[in-house]
Amino acid sequence: MGQISNLTYINQAMDQYEVYFNKQMANENIQSVYIHNDEFYILFLSIGNQHIRSRVLKAMDTSFHKAFQKIKRKAIQLVQKSGVDPQWLKVDIVSEVKKVPFEVLEEKVKKARKNYFRWGISFDSEFRLAFLEQEINGNAMIRSTNKQPLSLDEVNINHYLKYNEGLRFPFIKKLYINKDVYLFKTTATFKNKLDDEIHELYNGELTNGIRKVTNIKKETKQLINKSTLFLMNQMKDNGQFEYGYFSAFAKKIGTYNILRHSSSLYALAEGYEILQEPKILEAIERGLNYLIKEAIVYKEDAEEQTAFVVDYSNENEIKLGSNATAILAMTKYMEVAQSDKYVEVAQALARGIIHMKLPDEGFIHVLTYPTFRVKALNRIIYYEGEAIFSLLRLYAIDKNDYWLEEVKKTFDYFIKYDYWKYHDHWLSYAANELTIYEPKDKYFIFGLKNCNHRLNFIYHRETTYPTFLELTMAVYKMVGKIKELQKDYLLKLIDETYLVQTIKRRAEYQRVGFFYPELAMYMKNPGLILHGFFIRHHSFRVRIDDVEHYLSGYCQFFHYFIPDLIDYNLTISDSQEDE
Repeated sequence: MGQISNLTYINQAMDQYEVYFNKQMANENIQSVYIHNDEFYILFLSIGNQHIRSRVLKAMDTSFHKAFQKIKRKAIQLVQKSGVDPQWLKVDIVSEVKKVPFEVLEEKVKKARKNYFRWGISFDSEFRLAFLEQEINGNAMIRSTNKQPLSLDEVNINHYLKYNEGLRFPFIKKLYINKDVYLFKTTATFKNKLDDEIHELYNGELTNGIRKVTNIKKETKQLINKSTLFLMNQMKDNGQFEYGYFSAFAKKIGTYNILRHSSSLYALAEGYEILQEPKILEAIERGLNYLIKEAIVYKEDAEEQTAFVVDYSNENEIKLGSNATAILAMTKYMEVAQSDKYVEVAQALARGIIHMKLPDEGFIHVLTYPTFRVKALNRIIYYEGEAIFSLLRLYAIDKNDYWLEEVKKTFDYFIKYDYWKYHDHWLSYAANELTIYEPKDKYFIFGLKNCNHRLNFIYHRETTYPTFLELTMAVYKMVGKIKELQKDYLLKLIDETYLVQTIKRRAEYQRVGFFYPELAMYMKNPGLILHGFFIRHHSFRVRIDDVEHYLSGYCQFFHYFIPDLIDYNLTISDSQEDE
């Protein structure tokens, strides 16, 4: 837009919105609502940028044109008086209103999943005290304290009112007992100063407030690009990551987990493979050097170099999964960088994994350092899938048959004890990788069963749960391999049509876990979490491993599914959504 003033821009942007809405009115695409049998148009305008929590303005009138002019004047006044830089503009038009007793609202709030209350709330019929769904969740207006059920939080509501409206009158819950309140939904559009496009947003139950896209191939590349750079930018100069944030109040997560450090480097390498940005590779090297310097130790009495990753932040634990993800990060780096730089340390870590094997071919999950004593035989089932997958990835580089033979013995153990019932995406990765070298039916059968009985759950799951895309993509690759080998008789173990539908569904639906600016703008410090992936029911947590799993799934989708798509246009209709 050049170096125009904020005031000039807000005038231009609102003029553009006016033209847009006039067309929508002509096509009868703008809805009014009835309150007390009178027809109204109710508008919200959110104004923000990377540095501030958005300011939200409201207007209501019996005429849409008059309502729009009211909110346009308020926007100009806000920019004129406060100097707010209007980089991001979002307009919500109320499309549905339900009048309910306050007690009914409290019950709805109590029964909602944390951060999944998807209605706006007005506490009066004039919408003077009214909050968009994004304002409610972005300010933790609904929360639980001392293990009590979810409820409206007076402290957070009043904190926000002070910020957004100067807190003319405090919100007091008891004043609404035996009174009616109004639940509402909206249709919304978003405009970024960086482009002239007005983006239409979803208004569905689960997807509310996220932009619609017309080309999933293009959008997937954008998601990979932005989230890879986000993850890279979380790395400090010393190679350690900024671990994560709780987004609503920009609260840093103060802990660290070296396993997730390594697995995030693995995902960064996957992102680099697509983007080919040298600065990403440099960041991975810093992260690996940090890992080697700060966390890897060698067992002194071992006949061959045997290494372990020590999680000093978590009681000096040696986790099976930490060795595994370290190998995965190193081998993926060596693959994409065409280097053998870390092969010896990866081999030493692999011997550490073998050291943690049990006589029955299962694994010890956790040792403690420096004694190397057993701390936990079982901790998290993911560790075992990570372990054998890492050995296979190392085998792909050094071709040492020892790793392959150890994997085959452990896989027989997994088959014997029906490990497919855990539906672990790492096990699917491992099964798929093993069939490259040993295309035996028993490995294909295991991989297919690991997914098929979970498909219906995955398709309908209301949380984004990013490992689902990883799991289904691993099986999709396996199905392709089965066809290449003309083992089609195995396909009776998977509903291939439903698998494809589920992958499409998850790839599109998982975008609702991405911090597009239209959602980040309601958080305290939008720039901190912009273009990261989050977990909604964990307080909009953005942690490096959350970003990692979304990113890995989309990388797999980009490489192996999109090339097979004829029609790139994937959308979620409201009828597909399930509470």
